[in-house]
Amino acid sequence: MTSFKRLFVRWFGLVATAGILLIALHGVYMFQSQLSEWQRRSWIFTENLSSNLVRHLDSELVKASYIASAPYKAETYFPEVELLARLLGDQVDQTFLGYIPTGIALSGMDQLEGLWQVSSVFNPDGHPQFVTVREMEGSRYLIGVRMDPSPLLVTGEMGASPVLAGRDGRVIWADYGPVGRHFAARGWVDAGFLNGSTWGRGRTAQGLPFWARCFEVQNMRLLVTVPEREVLLNAVKGSMVPVFLSVAMFSLLFALYRLWRDQVEPDIRDISDFFRRMEGALGGIRCPEELSSVIDSLSEDMGRRMERCRMEEFHTMLSGVAAAMRVLWTQQEEINAYGEEVAAMNASLTESNEILRKREQIWGQTLQVANLVRSGYQAPDEVARIAETIREMLSAFGVVVDRLEGDTLIPVAYSGYDQGLPPEPVKLDSSLIGRAVREGLIWAEDVSKAEGYLPLHEAVVTEVAMGLYHMGRPVGGLTVSFTERRRRDETLLETLVPVASVLAGFLDASKSRQEIRESYYYLAQKLQEITGIYHNETEEHLSRIGTYASRIALDLGRTKTEAEEIGIFARLHDIGKLKVPHEVLSKPSGLTWDEFELVKRHTVWGAEILGEAEWLAMARRICLTHHEKWDGSGYPFGLSGVQIPWEGRVMALADIYDALRSRRAYKEGMSHEEAVRVILQGDGRTMPEHFSPEVLDWFRHNHPVMDSIFQRFKDRD
Repeated sequence: MTSFKRLFVRWFGLVATAGILLIALHGVYMFQSQLSEWQRRSWIFTENLSSNLVRHLDSELVKASYIASAPYKAETYFPEVELLARLLGDQVDQTFLGYIPTGIALSGMDQLEGLWQVSSVFNPDGHPQFVTVREMEGSRYLIGVRMDPSPLLVTGEMGASPVLAGRDGRVIWADYGPVGRHFAARGWVDAGFLNGSTWGRGRTAQGLPFWARCFEVQNMRLLVTVPEREVLLNAVKGSMVPVFLSVAMFSLLFALYRLWRDQVEPDIRDISDFFRRMEGALGGIRCPEELSSVIDSLSEDMGRRMERCRMEEFHTMLSGVAAAMRVLWTQQEEINAYGEEVAAMNASLTESNEILRKREQIWGQTLQVANLVRSGYQAPDEVARIAETIREMLSAFGVVVDRLEGDTLIPVAYSGYDQGLPPEPVKLDSSLIGRAVREGLIWAEDVSKAEGYLPLHEAVVTEVAMGLYHMGRPVGGLTVSFTERRRRDETLLETLVPVASVLAGFLDASKSRQEIRESYYYLAQKLQEITGIYHNETEEHLSRIGTYASRIALDLGRTKTEAEEIGIFARLHDIGKLKVPHEVLSKPSGLTWDEFELVKRHTVWGAEILGEAEWLAMARRICLTHHEKWDGSGYPFGLSGVQIPWEGRVMALADIYDALRSRRAYKEGMSHEEAVRVILQGDGRTMPEHFSPEVLDWFRHNHPVMDSIFQRFKDRD
């Protein structure tokens, strides 16, 4: 919050800054505009000077041409031409005017070809001449003309004056102005002006600032100078309008300030004093009875202030405040009544909101487990998290979730109970939770009087036992324990019912999945035995393959479940050979191309034999890809790199190692050292690039483990 005075000071400062900035910007703009205009006119002036000088020199060239045709008339008619010599190459063939000896060789004549240049070299008294080399009368002539500055004596617009200099910057002639005298005294034009392509600023020895630009005229430099004081003077004249506007703005602001100070501020100060008095008076009221006398006193004070008020708007505002104060008493009573009612509603809403919040958190955790169960994921940790959430949200001492197996309840997850020893399994017919599984729900307000209660902790006073049912069948139980005595709470039960439903579904689904998984493992074992009988694979060979694959998978970071599954399903990798003719599989000699192509199809046939069951997905991938190679040279699909599933990469190494070590009808088995050399270095048929780099690196550092497994499950003779 700020006062008008401070606000006025801020605005005055802002306007002043804006005015000064406007004047400065306009001044810069006017200066640039004036300088640009002077530069434009100076450019015209320079063109005129250049034209005059060139015309003058060209007229002298005509005179020299006439002299060349009649040399004997040179001194009589054209005394300005001081040098005329005919050239033969770089040598002087004949001198008609001047003091250059005949036959002397002159250098640099090609630089004077067709151009005028000032030089004092060809004049014995050192007087500068305009010299050039031109072709006249069929011959080349060196021509020198006495330097006459009269063509440069042109009145410049706005005080512009010229300075003529050579290519090296030496001043040849300068106008007799203050700037011209400066350059004449120095004898040289600064390199910055001489080589610059734009206008530059300089200062004379007497401190007079000027602007100058150099132009090329023939082989000379013409420096045009413009005094700065005229530019500044015109810029200042052009800035008078914004200065006047700024002064007018400041005057208007000051007039507004005087109006505020004399007319508006007294009324505002009077009103502010009244409101401060009203704030103090109303703030000291301790009961409704005091409000009436306070309002009367404030109304009298307001009437006096309204008589002194000068501004109609403020008078109207005070009248509105008086009317508002008259109805204050009536509204105060209504507000008190409403306040009590709202306080009661807030307390009720707070309690309800807390219940809803707890339910939302418990049901959120439950929904996560429900989604996991529906997607086929097994998550015992999620059940423990739900138990923890129930305990925290219900302020319970402990929570236990049991799974029913036969006539026994086995704890799946628990939370609380000071995290002591986990609960023990209990029988249905000898426990409180067992009764709940049979009856549905038991609320034991005092566990010491409850039939069949088995103490979970000595601090438990009240316990809620709820049976878990799925599709009408009992599958487990839920126990919630409290250390304080609690009566039956229907709100709490409404919170637990959906949680119990999801937990029941999870326990039943987990049990079913485990039974299915064990059935598939049993099937895999039986299929392994059939495969071994058909194509002479020993039980030891299949055990080695499974153990190799399980160990490699575990070391490469796969989960314990994945390592266990690949250990089982690896034994089915060659089940497709059941469809290969027995005489081909047992052939002691090498296979023909057609026979080998037939054997290669065992990978696809193996996947077909296993079928589409979800639990055999890993077994199908093993059958299809255990002969694929990292470099893409394998079969049946020619997969390469990460296109090969991780199971196929692991099986490729395990299968090759055991094949190298095992004895066959057509070969003897290798030693461990020979097999390691073949896999890591290659032998033509088996090469390191056939294997995944990750799996090969594991083998390089852990191959003794493979030998240990081979020795443990060595074939019986």
